[in-house]
Amino acid sequence: MKTKKSIQKHKIIKFGIIFVLLCGVFYWITSRGYFGFVDNYTATMLGFLLQVFGLQPTVQSNLVTEDGFSVRIVSECSPIFIFILFSSFVLAYPTSWEKKAIGLLFGIPSLFTVNVLRLLVVFLTGLHYPAYFEHVHTYFWQTFIIVLIFVACLAWLRLVVMVNTRNTPITFLIRFIAFSSVPFLLWLYLDKGYAVMTLHVAEFLLHRMGYHMHLIPDPNIMVYSSTFNLITFTALVLATQAIERSTKIKALVIGLPLMIMIEVVRVVYQFLAQLQVPHAFEIMFAAQHINQYFLPFALWVAFTYRDVFKRARTHICPICGEEVVGMEEHVRKKHGKKALKKEEVKAVLELEAEKADFVSMMVEKLHLGGVMERIRNVLKRIKEKK
Repeated sequence: MKTKKSIQKHKIIKFGIIFVLLCGVFYWITSRGYFGFVDNYTATMLGFLLQVFGLQPTVQSNLVTEDGFSVRIVSECSPIFIFILFSSFVLAYPTSWEKKAIGLLFGIPSLFTVNVLRLLVVFLTGLHYPAYFEHVHTYFWQTFIIVLIFVACLAWLRLVVMVNTRNTPITFLIRFIAFSSVPFLLWLYLDKGYAVMTLHVAEFLLHRMGYHMHLIPDPNIMVYSSTFNLITFTALVLATQAIERSTKIKALVIGLPLMIMIEVVRVVYQFLAQLQVPHAFEIMFAAQHINQYFLPFALWVAFTYRDVFKRARTHICPICGEEVVGMEEHVRKKHGKKALKKEEVKAVLELEAEKADFVSMMVEKLHLGGVMERIRNVLKRIKEKK
């Protein structure tokens, strides 16, 4: 007979496998250029917002130009990688298809909107304050994108799936900004040293592979954007209230060296790509995207799984502090009917009812119940035929 612990472990393993497979499939589709239209559409929306601010930008394909300043919207700027991580998380998470559909229908447009606003801030900075463009672009490029995905996932878990995670989306965002701001400013002065270190290690590995090259940093590069994933991951871990201090240290001890190793691999294959070594270019970009987006997200899920994979509708009893499903029944049985009249208990019960009403309303408004029922019937008939 399976215990609750073994069932939970099975769910987590299944989630991990599905999540990685979905990320791999979506990334493969993206690398083939099938989502190139998203870059162009993002550029169009950015141009529209600039017009709202009284500017007259020129938009050509994925290039936005205004008063001599130009920005090209590539995959890293568009919401492609945001969509990949958020969609993979939602689709892999063990919950009903109705709740997954609500997450995707509301999450993807919201993420797209916030991403365009992010690009607006970066573009206006480059246009009016060009000296700060690289710094703002670096922070709002990788750091902000990652926390945006986390906030979206937490919001979906709390509002739709009704998993009472310890971090709320807003508090997590505030804590992340607090923990990332000062280290980010310090890293602006340290990133070149880190880049030189990775170049020395990459040079050693290239020599061992038979390529005798002397690697030096590019003097034209002001900020090494690819190195800031270390700051992003550190801030994510420190901002998460659901894990203990010892677990945070463990996450950093495992995660940071792993990221440094992948960065060295990226640098090695960057130079091999210049020598036109087969598949070096693809490996370089894969390592870059894994290190910047997928690895920080995956490591966070791995170390916060107890909080993320709580049973739906779990709440902390305000009287005894126990985690329970079905607060009203728990309070009545353990603390008596009179305890239900306490204000703190009423607040939890009202919150529980509001969330349940919200999900029911979304399913009804979007007619998801009937759609999902038809899909289940089709799948059932296919199984019966087999």
